[in-house]
Amino acid sequence: MRARRSVRSVKEAKELFTELSDAMECGERVKVLIEDISKIHEYVELVIKSKLSLIDVEEAGKNYYLVIENRFSNRCVQNDRESRDR
Repeated sequence: MRARRSVRSVKEAKELFTELSDAMECGERVKVLIEDISKIHEYVELVIKSKLSLIDVEEAGKNYYLVIENRFSNRCVQNDRESRDR
């Protein structure tokens, strides 16, 4: 699993999830620290719009982590097509 990242706002989350969708390998997971749990529904929506999967929400003391996996981004679709063409 990749190193943990953190977001303080919905705007930061949108930028990070877009970046992760472009950079993560298919099947790779990352934990993202969210500082405002009251915005969880907005973060979930952004994860899905970024073609990523929300696997879990972990609570660690006062912190919450989104566990995100790349299953559906263009990298996964491309890898799937390449494996079928072989």
